[in-house]
Amino acid sequence: MSSISVTRDTEGNTGVFSLDIAKITYMEFERTIYRIIVHTYDQTFYTVGTLKYWLNTLASSGYNFVLADRNTLIQVTNIIQMDKTFHIAYFGEDHKGVEQKCFLSEKGYKEVLKNVKTSETNIKFVELPEW
Repeated sequence: MSSISVTRDTEGNTGVFSLDIAKITYMEFERTIYRIIVHTYDQTFYTVGTLKYWLNTLASSGYNFVLADRNTLIQVTNIIQMDKTFHIAYFGEDHKGVEQKCFLSEKGYKEVLKNVKTSETNIKFVELPEW
């Protein structure tokens, strides 16, 4: 599996198309629309299912996703920088120059750290200086 089926709108009015999994930075469940929002570096898409389903499916397919918090899956291999102080994962800037980031829970941060140690990633770790 190298792609998933997504839509560009919540109701699927624009039709379905395949999204390359390698481009996904993170996925989050949005309760108000009862959909999974799929984030790439510069676009947002929608799909259905549960985060648990997607975590199992993507991990079984060889992708390095972890549960960043109770509503978010994050693809560790697409993280370029981590904030140690506030537990924020950064993915880089989109085509408009906007920094894409995702907040992690304490448990999610530790999961990412475990996966970083066991995979070949070049994540830069930063922390706030003490005043």
